Amino acid sequence: MGGGSSQSVARWPALVLLGVLVACSGGSGGGDHRSSPTTGAPTSAPPPTIDLSRPVPGGSLHGTPRPPLENTGTDYVAIFKSLIANQRWISENPDPRLLSDVYVPGTPGHDARTSAYQYLVDNNYRWADEGFQLLSVDVIDATSDVVSIRVTDTLEYERVVDSAGNQVGDIRPREPATQQRTTLLSNDGTGHWRIADVSPTGGAEVEL
Repeated sequence: MGGGSSQSVARWPALVLLGVLVACSGGSGGGDHRSSPTTGAPTSAPPPTIDLSRPVPGGSLHGTPRPPLENTGTDYVAIFKSLIANQRWISENPDPRLLSDVYVPGTPGHDARTSAYQYLVDNNYRWADEGFQLLSVDVIDATSDVVSIRVTDTLEYERVVDSAGNQVGDIRPREPATQQRTTLLSNDGTGHWRIADVSPTGGAEVEL
């Protein structure tokens, strides 16, 4: 995941064509709802969050509420973290229709994932990558249209599981586990930021 994501664009075709899809399942638990007399105003549950500052256990996001997408304004670090939290959630709850919320349509990050995620949906598969964590997010440059961000993240390995949480294919360790990339955020003209491009720091090859 470039700039904070896994699943490189270069290996999507191999994953789809060869079925080298790599296991853990996760879910959401139910609460015990008991009524009690109260005279105060009703309270609402806080919005769901994904703590990217700690390693995310593989499969732990599946079946959980989607975190809110906060991609407007000028707090570019917070915007990037919100985009990546949504990308991580979508990877464990695949829906190709949601990719355009995170990635600019027409870019490799969006278009390569669209067909690959549809493949996951058609086969009742999902990603369950292990140990993703954001280590640092720093703004390099910012204009009204484009923001450049340097991101360092770590990931133990990528894997895919079926609807029962059984591993499909091989576990694929990320090497090196810790990587640094440059991510470009693009403003769509209505004030919403999305990921437009990701490349290894110091390199030209895009890996998303």
